[in-house]
Amino acid sequence: MVAPATAVAAALVAGGLAFTVVALVGLVRLPDLYSRAHATSKSETLGALLALAGAAVVFGAGQPTLKLALLAVFVLVTSPTATHAIVRSAHEQGIEPWTRGDGE
Repeated sequence: MVAPATAVAAALVAGGLAFTVVALVGLVRLPDLYSRAHATSKSETLGALLALAGAAVVFGAGQPTLKLALLAVFVLVTSPTATHAIVRSAHEQGIEPWTRGDGE
């Protein structure tokens, strides 16, 4: 029988992996920088946070969990900020968003 903490950790890591796969599919399949950035920023941030939460459940209370919590805060702050900076730079350089008439 599987311990409850192990099952919770496995579910969190599996959820993180699922969101990371969604980000990967969005990166490959979406047509332009803006939609790709949106898909990867949202999904990858949540995927990383879920995976870190799964690792924190495995480690239990203690110093490793504190480090994982600080890493989660770092990811939560830097990932959307970096995506915003990339998209803003693209907009300032005049990169136009994709519209239906562009590729079809």
